[in-house]
Formats: sequence, C-alpha cells, structure tokens
Amino acid sequence: MIRKIFGIALGIFLTLAIYGCEGKKDILGEANPRNDVYYQIFVRSFADSDDDGVGDFQGIIGKLDYLENLGVTGLWLMPINPSPSYHGYDVTDYYDVNSDYGTLDDFRKLLHETDERGIKVMLDMVFNHTSDQHPWFQAALAGDVEYRDYYTFATVATDRSLLGSWGQNIWHQQQDQYYVGYFSSTMPDLNFFNDAVHEEIEAISDFWVEMGVDGFRLDAAAHFYGINEYQDQNYDDYENIIFLQIMRNNLRALNPDFYLVGEIAINAESIVAPYFRGLDSPLDFPVASKVSSVALGSGSSTYATYLDKIYDLYANQNFNFISAPFLFNHDMDRIADYCDGDLTKMKLAAEMLLTLPGTPILYYGEEIGMYGIKSSGQYSGGVQIWDETRRLPIPFGDSYTTSWFSDTNFQSVVNNQTIATANEQMTDPDSLFSTYQHIIAAREANIALRYGNLFTPYENNDYKIQGFYREYEYRDYHQKVLVIHNLSREELPIGSLGTIIYASGTEDYANITTISPKSTIIFDVTEIAND
Repeated sequence: MIRKIFGIALGIFLTLAIYGCEGKKDILGEANPRNDVYYQIFVRSFADSDDDGVGDFQGIIGKLDYLENLGVTGLWLMPINPSPSYHGYDVTDYYDVNSDYGTLDDFRKLLHETDERGIKVMLDMVFNHTSDQHPWFQAALAGDVEYRDYYTFATVATDRSLLGSWGQNIWHQQQDQYYVGYFSSTMPDLNFFNDAVHEEIEAISDFWVEMGVDGFRLDAAAHFYGINEYQDQNYDDYENIIFLQIMRNNLRALNPDFYLVGEIAINAESIVAPYFRGLDSPLDFPVASKVSSVALGSGSSTYATYLDKIYDLYANQNFNFISAPFLFNHDMDRIADYCDGDLTKMKLAAEMLLTLPGTPILYYGEEIGMYGIKSSGQYSGGVQIWDETRRLPIPFGDSYTTSWFSDTNFQSVVNNQTIATANEQMTDPDSLFSTYQHIIAAREANIALRYGNLFTPYENNDYKIQGFYREYEYRDYHQKVLVIHNLSREELPIGSLGTIIYASGTEDYANITTISPKSTIIFDVTEIAND
C-alpha cells in the first residue's frame, strides 16, 4: 500500500466550500500546480466561431462557459501547428499555428481568456518527427549536410529489414533515399543523437512557454530513441527517459509550475513506471485499461488491489509521481461504442475515473456519450478515412457545431445512435453531462479526492463491491474518504460508513441505506480515522 506523502508537489488545495479560507486556498493551490482535471480538445472538431465548418481558437473561447460549467481546470489541445494533414501530427512550422484555427494573436487571446478563468492550457508537441514537407526535411533531401543530420538516412551498412517497436517497417523512400519514419513515410523521425536537434526543441519549447502555455503533452515520447532507428549507436529505452529529464529541468527553469506529460502508449506498468523519472505524468495507459475494462464489465474482485500495487510501483520510481488516467482518447474507439450506449456504465466509468489519484483527462465529447469507431479505410468524397471517425464534431446543438467531416451517410455507419446535444444535456439533471459535472465538483471540493496521497483498498471488497480509501494530510489539514463502487447489476445494502459527500444520481444523502447498481457512494471518514 502507498504509505507515503507524495511530497511538496502534492500539497493541499482547500476550497471555500469546505474551509472558507481564501488565503489558504491560494497558498495551497500554488503548492499543487499540476493537479487538475484536463479536457482533451481536437480543435478542428470542437467549436466553430466563423461558420467555415472548422473549429478554431475563437470557438474555444466561445465555449469556455461550457467548459467551466463542466468543471475542468485544464485544456489539452491536440496539435495546433501548421500541417498538411487534418490531424496535425506532422508539423511544418513549430513557431506558428494552423491557419484553419486562427492566428497567433487569436491563440494569445485564448491564453488570456483561459488564464482569467483559472484554466490551464497544455499543447500537444510533436517532436519525434516532422512532416516530410517541413523545410528541414526538404533541405535534407536536397543534400544539405546540416539538415541531413537532423534525420536518420540509410547508409550502405544499414539493414533496412530491421523493424520498429511494434513490428512495423520503419524505412521509407523518397528520391532514391531511404530514411526512418516510425509512424509513416510522411513523418520522418528526427535524429535525437544530434545536439542541434535538441537545441531546436529547446528553442521551440522556450517560444511557447514564454507565450504562456502551462504544459506539453509529448507525442510518441517512448520513440525519440526508437528501436533499430540508430544502428550505429549503442542505446536503450532509458535514452528517452534521460532526454525527458533534461527537458523537464529546462522547462522548470522557465516556469516552475510547468506540467510535462508524455505518451507512453503501452499497458505494461513495468515499462510505464520508469518514465516517471523523466515526466511529471506518462499518460497512464495501464490504469486507463483497468478502469475502462472494469467499468464496462460485470464485476471485479481485484480492481482496488491492482491500483494499490501499481501506485506503489510508480511511487518507487518517483516519490512525487502524478498519474494521468483517462478512459479513451483520440486513437481509440469511443466509450459509447464499447458499451453500446449503456448510460449507466458510462456514468460509472466517469465516477471511477474521477475518484482516482492524479490528473484525470477527459476526451472531448466523452461527457455527453459521443460515438465514434475507427474506419477500415473506407472512402468518403474520394478521401480514405481511418481515425477521422474517432474525432468527429461535438454536437453542441448550436452554431458552434463544426462540419469539417459532414458525410452524413458515412457517419450514420459509425455513429449509428443519436445522443442528446451538449446544450440539451447541460440542462438535464439525469444526463451523463450532469454526472461528470457533479463528480468533478465533488473532486474539487474534497482535498482527499483532489490530492489524496494515501491509497488503501477497502477491507470488505468482493466481486460486486470495490472500494478504496483516499487520504490527504498536510500540516494541520487532514481528510480521509472512502470511495465505494457497486460494479454489479444489483442494489446492495450499505452501512453507515461515514458522512456521505457524494452519491450517484442524487444530492439528497439522507436515509441512504443501499447502493444502486453500477453506482458510486463516497463517505468522509476523517473523524472515524481520527478516533
């Protein structure tokens, strides 16, 4: 069990709702700059301010009331740099923004407006590779010696039969030249054994941090030093971690509160854990996989003990680790498809995610139950479609709804069930949005839920009931809560275990003696713990 205080980075935030002390709230909030609830936005699909069908920065500004109402305190923007692709994960200019989304001044305005509301902004930074249309790569192809060393080109000694991390071909050809592209021929990998590449990345990072960005989510952070990419070098996976340590130190020098997140897209906690040495938060795929499988399944007798084990593993790597759990993301089919639109399961999944330690991340539209599955390469308007259907426009039900991907015949195959719009769900107390809103509010209002430094499985767990204690102790402030999830389809008796501070589907906590199927109850047990 984790029996350790996570350190100064995990201080204590104290809300007016509980303790009524504004001064202490500010001090304690500043002591915990990396504990938030983040909301992942694909800008193209999110909110359109100028009726061109494409989401933009001004659209996000126009929907800040929606985001604030939901309760999120951070935004993760998927790539905003210029790019030849719709998704932006192949950058042509690291110092500018995609003109579809607006201008740099528009982005600065977004930073100002979010800062005014206490909402942080984290950018998706693609440093593993560039676009093959980036000027660096074009110069490399043309024979420029300096920029040729920005990438990895094959020599006569190169064995191009060697494969990448997941058995993929990594060698591609243009103009009779072979080069490494771990993800695609249009995404040539940068050479991380070249100090000039490190200097470029540092300069790019400085540019955005000085503009006011609060964090980076690093794409493909496990592949900077990819398997078989550099055949003339002796290296292993720890080269990635060392690079990330240096990068984090440089970013901290610019902004002590900066939050560095990385995509380590693997479910093996033994591989993810060491990345806590270099990152504040490797995206927590192991926990995400467990939460989603249990929430959408029929029960589990090991859920809490698994979490307890994994958090201990993380703490052994970094005493101050911050887990970054989520349910699904832009590379996965959406939760509604996995559970056939079962609203009860989606509500339970939200509660399970948002009662966990760390900084949870919501994928846009998840709070209203959006559908979306990967296409198998079908064609729409002459364009081959793959992940576009996992990144569809969010249906606000007003003029902000984007239409960049509007082939209704194709969408009807993917999103074959209708959901209520975001605007409709905001006013419906029984909606999925309302569940997200209330569990986020409970997390915000209770220091053990937001910053809980101790995690202990509930002593009476079984296949139907899975619970755990979360506790936070800092100076003279202390709270301990007990989170109970009913994973079954049965209503079960529950004793008086403490003061109820959250119960699914109600704000009337009087006379609760049972826990509903697929639901959650949270007790404050601080006084009991102190007895």
